[in-house]
Amino acid sequence: MELPDFDRRQLLAFLSSAPILALGGCGGGSGAAPATDSVTVVPASAAAPVATPVAVVTPAPSTTPASSSSSLFSAQSAWNATPVNPVLGSDTLPSANQTPWVEEGAYSSKIFRAVASDSPMTVTTDDIANQLEAGTVTIPRFPAATMPATGQDGHCEILDTIDGTLHSFYQLRKTAGSWHAGKYARTSWQGSGWGTVANPDNVRAAGCSTAGGLLLASELGLDIVPHALAIGMDKNAFMPGPIWPATLEDYTGATTYKGVAGQRFPMGALLMLPASFDVDKLGLAESRAIARTLKKYGGYIVDATVGSMNIYAETGSGWNKSMVDGKYTASFSPDMQAIKAAMRQVVSQSGYLDRDGTPFTPTPFRAMNLLSMRGLWQSYNGSKVFGRYDAAADLYQAEATADARTIRQILYTHDENDPDRFKWKKQSWNLNPEPGAKYSVRAIGDGDIMATLSVKKSDYKANYGTTGKLAPGQSATFTWPTDSGTVTEIYLDKPAGAAANIRLELVKA
Repeated sequence: MELPDFDRRQLLAFLSSAPILALGGCGGGSGAAPATDSVTVVPASAAAPVATPVAVVTPAPSTTPASSSSSLFSAQSAWNATPVNPVLGSDTLPSANQTPWVEEGAYSSKIFRAVASDSPMTVTTDDIANQLEAGTVTIPRFPAATMPATGQDGHCEILDTIDGTLHSFYQLRKTAGSWHAGKYARTSWQGSGWGTVANPDNVRAAGCSTAGGLLLASELGLDIVPHALAIGMDKNAFMPGPIWPATLEDYTGATTYKGVAGQRFPMGALLMLPASFDVDKLGLAESRAIARTLKKYGGYIVDATVGSMNIYAETGSGWNKSMVDGKYTASFSPDMQAIKAAMRQVVSQSGYLDRDGTPFTPTPFRAMNLLSMRGLWQSYNGSKVFGRYDAAADLYQAEATADARTIRQILYTHDENDPDRFKWKKQSWNLNPEPGAKYSVRAIGDGDIMATLSVKKSDYKANYGTTGKLAPGQSATFTWPTDSGTVTEIYLDKPAGAAANIRLELVKA
């Protein structure tokens, strides 16, 4: 039975007051703005060791999503990966404000599958993820049954079975016949399911969609769910600084994440149950399936809650067994408390197996493309501005022009240990290039357009070098200066003529 949000909160209050349970607050989403900070990773400390951050390899997407829930995202996505020989840390979740809960109501999400007969819909959004702008987006196939979660986060997912696109929404609402979203993100159903250095943003605080790690209605009844789970925690269990596979955290994380030593975790941390955990002692089949999944795949911390430790299930899926046929189920809360008490962070592992059981090595963040074409583009040398960055295509799109034009943006290196993790939305790198490292700079796109990368000393008194003008298909090598403070200028030159598009990629050579 799906409870209204008010009743669900009353039930949580009741459960948290029972003598056999630890105290906890109401369940729900973070209530903060979506993730808005950098990919910076904090080093491990003695109190809270973390594994070396890495990132997944993403195969080329297919256009025909399978019906199996395990087919969501690439075989080497962290969601589908199994850690080999995981070593667990000692930190435990706090007892206060962490009532364990399977969230399938007001603060969860649901995946709606679009088919060819669905009509298009225009959605006005305050934030197009990775594009740094508001605007309208047209969803080519918008199922008529689409309904966001009723909580303030208003999450919702549309998986387009025709083109393989995953449309993710935050604070989606229909008002006076029109759809509006606080944030919209577009990714591939067969991508990694996580952000990248160049495009780190999505609708969850960790930089992923709400489809990732969701316990689906179609998975109810399985002995073990074939992927890692999504976990939310109250901010009293967080420490600032996301780790792989998370690219972001709440933009207020530097000041609102106040976990104490021995009870704190970074966004993106993988929690697992130890091999010794006795699944058979749990009272409910759903609890046992969750526990088996946490023993094999674990669960990634992806969002902040208010007063609860959430394991996220698809809205109305039936995974939450607090009430069955309108009656309270006594086994549900003790099961969840036992699972919560035994979970620990994975601090190391000897490798990973992909969805097919094949060993693989994820790609480190610093081996990814570090450069995004989003940003504050300005006219240069009297030129008119042109074009805009399209996050969906990952290209700077230039319209046809009757005259030649040049625009420029500036990126500064910054202190990656700075608690202000909002810099990626300003004029700075998301993850700084490594001083002294050799990089390949590649131009990708189509049409008559060129891009130039030039690096100078931050006070402009020294010029460290330039790639020269690169047309789509061309590349250059560039050794990043050892100076820790630099300014990077990127120029786009478009001759008069037809529309064109381009991006530069900066990848370690």
